[in-house]
Amino acid sequence: MAILELVDTGGYKPILIFVVATSLLLLYLNVQLRHDAQEPPLVRPKFPLIGHLVGMLWHGTEYHPRLAQENPGMPVFTIPILPFEEAKMYIITSPQLVQQAFRKKSVDFDPITIAFAAKMVGFSSRITELMKAAPSHSSTGFLSDQHKVYELLAPGPTLQAMNANVLNSISDILDSVGSEWDTKRIYLWLRDTFTLATTTSLFGVTNPITEDPKLNESLWVYEGGAASLLAKPFPSLTARRPYYARDKLQKALRAYLQAGHDQNSDVSSVIKQRIAINRQWGLPPSDVADHELGMLFVSITNAIPTLFWMVCYVFRDQQLVKDLREEVRGILEERQGEDGRRQCVLAIAKFSTSCPLLVSSYQEVIRLTNRQMGTRKLTDDTILEYTPTDKEGGQPRTYLLKRGASVQMPVRVTHYLADVWGDDAYTFKPRRWITSREQERVQKRAFNPFGGGKHLCPGRHFAYAEVLGAIAALVLGFEIATPEGGKIAVPPINSNFAEAVGKPLPDVQQSMLAKIRRREGWENVRWTFVAGNGKE
Repeated sequence: MAILELVDTGGYKPILIFVVATSLLLLYLNVQLRHDAQEPPLVRPKFPLIGHLVGMLWHGTEYHPRLAQENPGMPVFTIPILPFEEAKMYIITSPQLVQQAFRKKSVDFDPITIAFAAKMVGFSSRITELMKAAPSHSSTGFLSDQHKVYELLAPGPTLQAMNANVLNSISDILDSVGSEWDTKRIYLWLRDTFTLATTTSLFGVTNPITEDPKLNESLWVYEGGAASLLAKPFPSLTARRPYYARDKLQKALRAYLQAGHDQNSDVSSVIKQRIAINRQWGLPPSDVADHELGMLFVSITNAIPTLFWMVCYVFRDQQLVKDLREEVRGILEERQGEDGRRQCVLAIAKFSTSCPLLVSSYQEVIRLTNRQMGTRKLTDDTILEYTPTDKEGGQPRTYLLKRGASVQMPVRVTHYLADVWGDDAYTFKPRRWITSREQERVQKRAFNPFGGGKHLCPGRHFAYAEVLGAIAALVLGFEIATPEGGKIAVPPINSNFAEAVGKPLPDVQQSMLAKIRRREGWENVRWTFVAGNGKE
């Protein structure tokens, strides 16, 4: 399992020394992997035995598309990571089979979640044992209770209130931008300011990040060290920066709970219920606090990089900016605020009903920048049935996926399939999702950035409102350009297994500059966002 966790998260390249040594030993022992004829076709590595492991470590999320291109016509195939039964992976490249896998209880995400949480979030053995325990006659189980909380993140009053809160915190950020050009390190500016807005909307105004702004950087050091925390042994020695950044965050969250700030009126219902459930399960205060580090992590790790890519893809195309301005202007309401300022009001619910270009651009950005691997563990032998398309021809096929092995359904493959997206699959087309119902259905089946089945990302609606609201205000009221006055570019994306949404390369994160100012005629605007029911 440790080697597979390493592969799932990207690991680090010095491990290749270990890998090569292991390979030579296995060659010496002449170990052979057993492969059943009913299993998906076996794709052997070019380098004997552990070539796929080396390829994954070296190429990151780009390795799976390479394999898919080299092995066309295989809707699913088997790759041996090491020559042991549980060290094999089934790679699903067909949207048809991906959807089937999502519906199979035996294709389970919980083992991955538990392994990730123990190493990445640093859960104690008390929490991990609760997560592993099967439900009993007197309990639905710890994980099931946790999932119930996420019902609050489905469309409804609680989500609407959270959306309005985070966007009105973002309004404070935008209000600080003046009429003169201000040059910023654009990724870091978006990252740090929107992290503060997100954590405030979840944990209230009195939260660890507002109490100690240095923890903002600690949070991203921790997040950026995911691969090291998951893969390296003795992380307190071998992954010191993210390990001790995590320690600072844990201590701050424990102090937050000890002071009773989780009971403040502005703390979201989601956080309050998570904490209440964990206390009901008898967890000590330290474990309750550590569990909320997981929420802090997932709330920022994908949404904020997606916002960055949206800014880049939108503001590099002035015609798209113009078209979006016209579209969003149609849902804008204006009034005079109590302070005499012009108040521009955007209703969150109208993005979906009245802004098709904005929504399509968002989906297209996600399609191109998401790097979700869709990793699952097989808890039982599983049969998948594949029906060839009319273009492929041939008879239906069945595939046996064996218990104990892992499955990956990488969106880096399905999000770029020419049969689904066309020959321009690698091109950003903001109107790609404004299409016929039949084509939209085909695209949605191949579009799985949020997972699927019972493990569909519960925070996707929250992120949707956060990103679209911010972009709507930015295109209407602001200008963004390079320091020289040109169009900003879309920088290269990192191919790290540890990132579900790819980020720009580390040096770009630190060095990319852009300038921002208010548009002429929008200098005295105060932005306000209202929930779906039209109430602030």
